[in-house]
Amino acid sequence: MIRSINAGPFLQVQHGSASTPYINNNGQTMTGMFRYNNNHFEVYDGITWLQVGEAYPMINLHQDAVNVIEWGMKKMREELEVERMSKEHPAVKAAYDNFQRASEQLKATIILSRDEQTTS
Repeated sequence: MIRSINAGPFLQVQHGSASTPYINNNGQTMTGMFRYNNNHFEVYDGITWLQVGEAYPMINLHQDAVNVIEWGMKKMREELEVERMSKEHPAVKAAYDNFQRASEQLKATIILSRDEQTTS
């Protein structure tokens, strides 16, 4: 039985509710006892067994996490396609190599710019 579900920063939990677990009391029916009967949860109110409304918790990734995962998968497919094409087409390979060098130069320039700002 699920007692509670807590979400993290990228999870969403909807429609959850906490419940107390069933406690066996040697066959004696007591107020507040809980049971599963004929595909339904029931609680004993001291006189009769009453059907309990059921909760159906839903656990989903937060939309920001979904967006990041989808973006990452798209970028991965794009990079794999570029690598595949660079093996088959010399012009694509040359452009890809130039892109890689420019990317490394950009990273170095950013690092130098940050260092320049901290020393100023």
